[in-house]
Amino acid sequence: MAKIEFDGVWKRYADGTEAVKDLSLTIEDEEFVILVGPSGCGKSTALRMVAGLETISEGKLIIGDRVVNDLSPGERDIAMVFQSYALYPHMSVADNMAFSLKMAKVPKDDIEQRVKKAADMLGLTEYLHRKPKALSGGQRQRVAMGRAIVRSPQAYLMDEPLSNLDAKLRVQMRAEIAGLQNRLGVTTLYVTHDQIEAMTMGDRVAVLKRGELQQVASPQDLYEHPDNLFVAGFIGSPAMNLGCGVIEDHDGRLFVSFGEHAVVRLADAALDHYPQVTEYVGREVAVGMRPEHFFPADDSVPEENVMKQRDVHLVELLGSEVLLHFGTEAKPVITEDLREALDDAEAFAELEQAAASGRQQFVARLEPYGAPKTGQTVDLAFKTEHMHFFDLETGRALR
Repeated sequence: MAKIEFDGVWKRYADGTEAVKDLSLTIEDEEFVILVGPSGCGKSTALRMVAGLETISEGKLIIGDRVVNDLSPGERDIAMVFQSYALYPHMSVADNMAFSLKMAKVPKDDIEQRVKKAADMLGLTEYLHRKPKALSGGQRQRVAMGRAIVRSPQAYLMDEPLSNLDAKLRVQMRAEIAGLQNRLGVTTLYVTHDQIEAMTMGDRVAVLKRGELQQVASPQDLYEHPDNLFVAGFIGSPAMNLGCGVIEDHDGRLFVSFGEHAVVRLADAALDHYPQVTEYVGREVAVGMRPEHFFPADDSVPEENVMKQRDVHLVELLGSEVLLHFGTEAKPVITEDLREALDDAEAFAELEQAAASGRQQFVARLEPYGAPKTGQTVDLAFKTEHMHFFDLETGRALR
């Protein structure tokens, strides 16, 4: 096994496009790291540079203790699992899994043993004689993984391997891949645009935007402590609610005002996490509020923590929870960071329309019991110790 290290790596194309910019990132031995970001952020290019399928314009790429910039793919001792499976249609499952070993002139008995062991691990034993066309999408993906496993490489590279599967199968395969990597203990770099995959599979997640590394951390740390507006807007489903608020000082106590009827006192814990907020009194900041930190207000909640008479625009019943879409006076955050994070022109256009009209909707994740209905009004409170604050111009967290 071996670690993979990007040391100031750049990728520039002939037309001047910079797909990866000064990437420095280390995937430790046996670690499972996810590269995630919107379409065109450079994550697949970074992976292909590790594989040797893209040249490196600048910087060093190290696998184990070797600089591999000028080594061919075959000399790097890595195995790659592609989005398209890339199986040979005329070969059986066993022959597909054994192909690279035969090319390497591995002894026949050793090949059979490795294929059998990988097939047992992946639940493919009864399908070894079948051709790929006789397999389901999930089974084909297992064959592609089996082909990588039998090689016993220094590292696995996976390029959006689940994107061709239906939703139910993706959930199943996420768990299988994470469990498999844990059992094998092989250094793994996994690329996806799906932030749910990123949050549920990796030891650490590296977030890219336009070829630049924004933050690398454990999934939970990334979720709870985003470094900037881009990461805050990209990580989380439903997404973090983001609105413009003014920091106010009322007799030594700090509040955030979203408008005349939505002024909320900040908990001391929020200021401990974001101490620079005290320097923004009287100024507008971007405020982030996760949907799960809203709750219905009752008489036990201090009035200064309540957003009163919110109009309920939509209720999504999901069985174990309810997603409540409600009106707010908070102006939308309209920045280039958020446009990149949404990765959806239509969604960003809706935000711009909301900004123009002075209307925006937030989402609350609530218990399903006694939830309000569409068209009603509701008083909502928020756990302000979980608020996030960002500079509107730079996008950075106010830590």
